[in-house]
Amino acid sequence: MEIIEPRVARNELPWAGCFSSGLNRNLNNRVCFRVFKNAVIPLIFLSFSTLAESPSKITFDAAGTTLINGKPFFPIGIFNYSPDTAALADICKHGFNTIVATTEHHKPEHLDLIARYGLRIICPPTDQWLEPAKKHSGMLAWYLADEPEGHGQTPAALREKYLQLKQKDPSHPIGLDHFLLDSLPDYKDAADFTMTSYYPLLAGGGPALENFAVYLEKSRAIHGKNWPHWPFIQIFGGPNTDGGKWKQPEPDEVRCLVYLALVHRAQGIFYFSYWPQAPKTWTAVGVLNREIQMLTPWLVAEGGEISASSTNPAVHVRARQLTNSSAGLVIAVNTTPGPVQTELSVAVGAGIKLRPVFDQSRGVPGSRKIVLPLLPYESFACVWRLEPKVQLANSKERPEEQ
Repeated sequence: MEIIEPRVARNELPWAGCFSSGLNRNLNNRVCFRVFKNAVIPLIFLSFSTLAESPSKITFDAAGTTLINGKPFFPIGIFNYSPDTAALADICKHGFNTIVATTEHHKPEHLDLIARYGLRIICPPTDQWLEPAKKHSGMLAWYLADEPEGHGQTPAALREKYLQLKQKDPSHPIGLDHFLLDSLPDYKDAADFTMTSYYPLLAGGGPALENFAVYLEKSRAIHGKNWPHWPFIQIFGGPNTDGGKWKQPEPDEVRCLVYLALVHRAQGIFYFSYWPQAPKTWTAVGVLNREIQMLTPWLVAEGGEISASSTNPAVHVRARQLTNSSAGLVIAVNTTPGPVQTELSVAVGAGIKLRPVFDQSRGVPGSRKIVLPLLPYESFACVWRLEPKVQLANSKERPEEQ
């Protein structure tokens, strides 16, 4: 479906929405529109069946992998500010499969529209959302609270809210997002999974990017080694953001953060936030998301971590071998802004031949021991044997022009 937009500046697009006319119980005609200064402009016309009649059941397996009706799913999500159809189309184009729809601009009546763009939805646990969302096939999870440690929400109060919500909807997991490392143990009994918003890229210089991994390891130390963790990756910044406090992340910095999360076994990758204002970085996010999609069968197939190490501590490495197969995956990332060399040691059998996942022209020197030069913030991924056959949870069909 092609969306044609009038040529106007972004700051002239206050909001967008949909209205529908019911033709019968299962079919709606929807007109999506955008409000300009002096006119309401129709953008697209959609007809589709109501999706709310086949609710999803979301669980986690023993490895913390998300299961949608029993099938594995790796969330690639983004915090989105409105149900703007152009933004939704752009989000889909960049390889996302999930959005966090928790702003005042999101309404339960947008569930069908968002799901029709192939996106799973994380919803706020308000009375307005509860019944429509829990019955909807596109529903993924509840966003119980955003950075509660900074908004006066106590662990006891959120524990009570968590228990009440779990009683009302046992079919969808409940998550909390935190920005303070020390708050993680305080709220440990008020969520089924953890999200973290650690943003290290500051205009005046910030901490080493590898500190990002501390949050994932901390949550696992609290909850267990396979606790589900979906971190937010910083892609926002620049002189017009919070008075210039934040640096606009460069593509290689975002790459480093994404691969740090994957190396430290994140079971989902989220970005804060929808930020096409930096075209170079936004384009790079699309590339990264397609890489995650290619890695997904290796990440979610049944298996376990095997020993892997790096002679250079600035290079973080992970190795995973699949169950009922001799196949596996190695991921590494240089966490520094300078080029490095390292030797990776991986506990694989003798004679295993490794191959790169993305750059097929790049040789893999060695098998058990890999001598690896890496550029600043560069990532590396290789596999051995055949790609696992995994029946993934299907993305929803995207809208078609009628």
